[in-house]
Amino acid sequence: MFTQSKKDLKKIRDYLINESDFSKHNPEWFISISYLYPYTRDEIIKFHKRISDVINDTFDPYHLNIICKGYFIEKGKKKIKTKISRTTITQTNYVHDELIDGQLGSHLMLSFPTSPIDHPNKNLRKVWLKIFPELDGKSPKNRLSKEENKQLIADTLEYVIRDRCPAFIANGDQSIDIQLIDESIAFLNTGEKGWKGVLHYCTKQMFCKDQFLNVLDTNNSNISVA
Repeated sequence: MFTQSKKDLKKIRDYLINESDFSKHNPEWFISISYLYPYTRDEIIKFHKRISDVINDTFDPYHLNIICKGYFIEKGKKKIKTKISRTTITQTNYVHDELIDGQLGSHLMLSFPTSPIDHPNKNLRKVWLKIFPELDGKSPKNRLSKEENKQLIADTLEYVIRDRCPAFIANGDQSIDIQLIDESIAFLNTGEKGWKGVLHYCTKQMFCKDQFLNVLDTNNSNISVA
């Protein structure tokens, strides 16, 4: 028997799958981002704005196409932190463990309904000149297969986010994880295939209706959620 929280979560997921813009423009990309410090939710929402500006400026600076974005905030697992305290009476140090909240991270479901590299704009060409200086500014997409074109989009996304958002992106190769969504297989342990499985994963912390606005960043997600 489903609890009320599971019923609420199912309704939320069904709405996002069937009624939001994702139903028309299925997400192709799943991006996970780790941050440099344990920022607050309000700070991360500002970072999402910056990331969106970077993506739009790179792939669609003239606002000619649709880029669908859904930002989901995830609270990491709680951690045990060892602290040293000092008593005021005996002036003795003692060690104790304290359970602290996990750091917040972000998941971005992203859709380019039309290929952003078919007719690359000048900003995209400038980025490719930095990534592929050996091509002397020529488009690398002409040398790639269809599958490699997808990898070019992934490489470009990671490069511009790291290059233009260094103040808050964590260090290390795993701080930005960009995956092309495979519609033929279940996503992780969700039991659902493709982008619907990714959405199940991103909404796993929506334990009740009140959690909807804690998890989904409605400020920067441009999918209809009204």
